[in-house]
Amino acid sequence: MDVREEARRLHALFANQPAQLVQYLATQLATVKTYAQIIVGLCGLTITVTGFSGAHMIRSGSTAAMLMVSGIALVMIGLIVCIRTITALRWVSQDLSDDLIETATVVLARRDREQRLVSIAALFVAGGLACYLGAVSVAALVGGNFAPG
Repeated sequence: MDVREEARRLHALFANQPAQLVQYLATQLATVKTYAQIIVGLCGLTITVTGFSGAHMIRSGSTAAMLMVSGIALVMIGLIVCIRTITALRWVSQDLSDDLIETATVVLARRDREQRLVSIAALFVAGGLACYLGAVSVAALVGGNFAPG
């Protein structure tokens, strides 16, 4: 369903409750921001852990170091996208018009755009974490902490 159709359906659902429609739209935007904040927290945790284990991975050789740096770079890209999404504040009241279907259409389009950006950021973070896991694995193998059975 496209945003225009979704806006029409929501308008019909909240036909006699325009304030609740606006509240509903604001809540959807808040959900996307919360999702972005969770990813930002995960990025912070990843960067903190790197501070503790990064030196060990670097000492393990260039493969582990390259994976670690690549992982952190991908996490940072995801972090930047999330921060830009979180800080790009635009209130639902700024989009309010006399036509609530148009208001809903604009807000829903923004919700979808922000959700897409946060999903892209999550992919960068997941890729970064995969690289980081690879670095930890290489460091464990090279460092002698892994003994094949």
